[in-house]
Amino acid sequence: MKFHYHTLKLYSSVSALGNTRVAYALCSHVDVSQLFYTIDNRYLPGLLRSGFYDLLISIHLEHAKQAKLMMNNEFIIPVTDETRTIKLYPDETKKHGLPGVGLSTCLKPGFNFSTPCFIVTSEERQTSSPEIPLDILKSKAISMLTEAVQCSGTHIRDPVGGQVAFQFVPVLKLIATLLIMGVFDDDNVKQVLLLIDPNVFGDHKEETEERTEKEEVTQVEEKAVEAGEKAIRETKAPAKGLLQTRLPESVKLQVTT
Repeated sequence: MKFHYHTLKLYSSVSALGNTRVAYALCSHVDVSQLFYTIDNRYLPGLLRSGFYDLLISIHLEHAKQAKLMMNNEFIIPVTDETRTIKLYPDETKKHGLPGVGLSTCLKPGFNFSTPCFIVTSEERQTSSPEIPLDILKSKAISMLTEAVQCSGTHIRDPVGGQVAFQFVPVLKLIATLLIMGVFDDDNVKQVLLLIDPNVFGDHKEETEERTEKEEVTQVEEKAVEAGEKAIRETKAPAKGLLQTRLPESVKLQVTT
């Protein structure tokens, strides 16, 4: 297992720093279908799990991520009819919205992918990253993070990858890369923020609805007690986010980054 893990690290290292020529060659060894199978596999050991996630990011996403990060210090805003409609507050309540949600504009470059081809005659084809279906990838990333948050806790005997760190760190690293690339839309960003901390990023309207439901339930219980009957109700466990669970230091570090 360590031999295969170091082989994956070698593949990730040689395809780093925008070496797309090697990335195209590696697609003949590990294609997209194999990568999707490995990141979905719950029974894969933790070292191989993290190795395949790093390999997917380095081959298909790292070049686009670095292109976005190079424009972080650019403060030139293109003035169009769409940008003139951007306001400081999202609505009339004058409350700040969620980070990364809402209409925005920037000069960051778009995605530049091309279909992997193992027999290439022109070098222009190799300047872009190998193509990967981003819609499928982001849906898989959100579903895996949702499953990891819901199935985490001290009561879990065998987490995915054998350790909590191997269950969370690769998925969080993939989601952070997709966030930098700008693949997620507003609904996806809201879903990720709710998985991290629903108490901070949740909607206050839901809290008022829950309070009214609790008041109605207590009134029903009081009437049942007066009539001499026992009130039976279904108890729902409160939804906990990622920050409400006990996490190792590696997961905390990945969340902050």
